[in-house]
Amino acid sequence: MSDVETADKPGFIPPREPLYDWGLRVTVQEDLFNDGSHPQVPDGALLAPMGTPGTIVRVGRTEEGSLPVYLVEFPGGTVVGCLEEEIAPADGSRRGVPGVM
Repeated sequence: MSDVETADKPGFIPPREPLYDWGLRVTVQEDLFNDGSHPQVPDGALLAPMGTPGTIVRVGRTEEGSLPVYLVEFPGGTVVGCLEEEIAPADGSRRGVPGVM
């Protein structure tokens, strides 16, 4: 099925472009807790406190495919999947707006 055919389907929401790219230094905007995705750490354990610096090492999408998810590596090698509202550029630059240059 082509992109044109998919886009014409009722209820289709196209995936949103990511605001950030891999390699960007970021800081955590809120405490990040284990949601069960880190089996070696107890559920609910703090993975990265607010203000922790990290680097985006990969950009993916949610299972539904519409929202970007950023794999961020923090000091000590912990890698956590983050949504855009959970991170911000470490240099304080403004966030981009998807689709706007």
